[in-house]
Amino acid sequence: MSNIEERLSKVNANDRRVKRTKKLLRDSLFTLLQEKSINEITVTELTEIADINRATFYFYYTDIMDMLDQIQNEAYELFEDVLVGTEDHIDSMEDFAKYIENILIFCKENPTIARFVITREYNNNKVLKKIKKLLAKKVPVAKENYSQDDPRRFVLNFALNALTGTVVDWMDDGMIIPPPIMAEFIANMYISGSLHAKQKFQSYDKEDDE
Repeated sequence: MSNIEERLSKVNANDRRVKRTKKLLRDSLFTLLQEKSINEITVTELTEIADINRATFYFYYTDIMDMLDQIQNEAYELFEDVLVGTEDHIDSMEDFAKYIENILIFCKENPTIARFVITREYNNNKVLKKIKKLLAKKVPVAKENYSQDDPRRFVLNFALNALTGTVVDWMDDGMIIPPPIMAEFIANMYISGSLHAKQKFQSYDKEDDE
């Protein structure tokens, strides 16, 4: 083995060890989060469950909240690939349903990470806000602007909160309903609800025109 190959082999081995160590810590954190809130978890109990010494933990993280932030950011990068990996504009019900389906498939394949990112249980869940901003760029009717006294300006907020909540409930229910069927249902609920809201409060447009 050449010197270069030997160095690369050591780098790859170290990289695998780092990933394995971080995974042990992450899985241990997820286990503890099923029993208590993030503020109740200590580095000592986390490292004991992971069977890793405290010095190793502090080599990667400053504290539990720093670890939480790093995990969320790493998870967001995975979500981002799914959320951005589509056309700039969603112009039809079919496109929107397919977009939602991709999200549901990701959640089904990565349930622990997905639940960790899209739930509100963790303090300062900045990642959930970032995900909603990404979704807002794709969701139909997302770019329409309404005046501050028009309740329709909250249609998108309502839809995104409903979407994330529905996905979590779907996961809690065992993800029995196939992603394509669930996605079509969510897309129809959003589109029909948005159209109804626009028609219901179209008097605002008339008042603006006067």
